[in-house]
Amino acid sequence: MARVDEEDRVDAMAETPRIAATFAPSLLRTCAAFLRRDALIDASYRANWIFRVVAIFFSLWSLFFLGRAFGGASPFLSRFDGDYFGFALIGVAFTVMTGGALSGVARRVRELQLLGGLEAIFAAPVAPIRLVLMLALYPSLLSLVQAGLFLCFGAWVFGAAASLAGANLLAAALIAFLTLAAHLALGVLSASLVLVFKRGDPLAWLLGSLTYLLSGVVYPVEVLPSALRPLSLLLPATHALEGLRGALLLSATWGALARPIGVLLLFCVALWPAAALCLRLALKKALRDGSLGQP
Repeated sequence: MARVDEEDRVDAMAETPRIAATFAPSLLRTCAAFLRRDALIDASYRANWIFRVVAIFFSLWSLFFLGRAFGGASPFLSRFDGDYFGFALIGVAFTVMTGGALSGVARRVRELQLLGGLEAIFAAPVAPIRLVLMLALYPSLLSLVQAGLFLCFGAWVFGAAASLAGANLLAAALIAFLTLAAHLALGVLSASLVLVFKRGDPLAWLLGSLTYLLSGVVYPVEVLPSALRPLSLLLPATHALEGLRGALLLSATWGALARPIGVLLLFCVALWPAAALCLRLALKKALRDGSLGQP
């Protein structure tokens, strides 16, 4: 079985030059080629899916017991009717959803550096930003599926369905889209650093840590010291969580959600040009140094 898995992984990696050499003009065919390649690689580690589902249930159990212990005890949760489980469910599902967009691009770039194929990918007659987005497609979709499973299990297995009743799903979908777009731009910035320094992904780690600390993932932002609250506003996660909790837990109207939606849109407008520029400069440096294909 281990030999078969290894052969599947090698075959999947062997598709990288073929993808670069036969780029279809159709965007859908290009997306399908990258999705198939990354799905084959992921399928070679079949046990990962078991561990992912088990990890989801362990996380949900932890949040459920924390909710039973402290739910209703904090005045900062009064607008959520003291429902800590529903509050934390949205926060943790958010981090699962953005994980692939934030770190998936850099991880794929680093894998291609180590296993070969990065030069073939960037030799294709396609804009580098489009190539990087194709590399991010599978990790982002996978994280979105995992976040959906997290919310579904939390709602129907752990009893959060009542908290989500009456949710403004259309607004939540728009906020999720803008959130993924903003974090994907940050992921492109991380990939640019990997292209230059050929190391891990310190930017994604730093942003993830700051998000947990400042953005109100598992506790309200209001509990932070007054000196830290302005810093939380510099993170897109803070506004995304405000909007998602408003749409899903408070059934907020479009008017009430206008501020977080507008701020997320501003993040996207500011981050994407910066991400595209950093990627272009990083690729130019790697090509000039002749280090693009070096692990």
